[in-house]
Amino acid sequence: MNHNMFMNHNHIVLCTTPVEFTIEPSDLQKSRLTGENRQRWILIQVNTFTNWLNEQLSGTDLRIRDLSEDLEDGTMLIHLVEVLQQRTCKGKIYRKNPSEIQMIMNVQMALDALKEDGVKMVNIGAHDIVEGNAKLILGLIWCLIQRYQINARTKIPAKKLMMAWLQNALPQLKLTNFHSNWNDGRALSALVEYCQPGLCPNWQQLGSENALKNCERAIGLAERYLNVPAIISPGDMSSAELDELSCITYLSYFMKYNGPGYRATLERVRQMVPDMAVHDFEDTWKDGFLLCALVQAAGGKLDGTVDVTPSTHAQRVSNIRKGK
Repeated sequence: MNHNMFMNHNHIVLCTTPVEFTIEPSDLQKSRLTGENRQRWILIQVNTFTNWLNEQLSGTDLRIRDLSEDLEDGTMLIHLVEVLQQRTCKGKIYRKNPSEIQMIMNVQMALDALKEDGVKMVNIGAHDIVEGNAKLILGLIWCLIQRYQINARTKIPAKKLMMAWLQNALPQLKLTNFHSNWNDGRALSALVEYCQPGLCPNWQQLGSENALKNCERAIGLAERYLNVPAIISPGDMSSAELDELSCITYLSYFMKYNGPGYRATLERVRQMVPDMAVHDFEDTWKDGFLLCALVQAAGGKLDGTVDVTPSTHAQRVSNIRKGK
């Protein structure tokens, strides 16, 4: 088995063996991510993913330090799945000095539970985890993040949806990506200010020469006042090799259901349509009436008359089309 591939000690990751990852860097990063730069990109990803796992286990006495070694016998993976799903996995768990076949059975139990819960995994088998396959272990963790952290209940890709929200919330910044746009700390500081006005009122005056300090301050404020866990370090956020998936994972804490960005946007909508009962961004929008009211409040024009009390699916769809 492949040991000592990933080590995470107090947010400092030591990677003693070169590794690859399932999802490649964005096209903009590929040209400069070679040799040591690529290794730095991988280390950031390993560090952030490990921190995310440990954040899920924060209510237990368990901690992951080596992704290959700590997941190989399947017991930690089973516990992690049970925490994420809030239910017990079905089957016998081999805990004490399991043989390799018993490790595979443990891991398979966890993978089966994930598949039953709608987690989409491609070419990831139990033996890959037991053997410490770095590429596929990171791929598995990204599957967990997409399902249980980002969990976008829409057909629109999560990355595209997140960028659309950020561009709307922070129009002054002209955001286009999840790596270089975030290195100097200005975008992150602006996001913190959006979520709670008064925390970073001077974000526009921040200079890129103080990128590390800017990131350190914004991440600290987000953790202290917005309850956003610091799963990424200021050094990694300000690095030119910032991993896109790590940035997306961290930012998803702002945008997730009832997160600080979610609540801030909800409050802005309520202020725009004070006579409407806006409780969330799901059920209260299904009939299209609230969407139309918001469009009008923002100065937009509707294509036709809105049905105030739509009772059929066709009427609801008609309202939504008018609001678009």
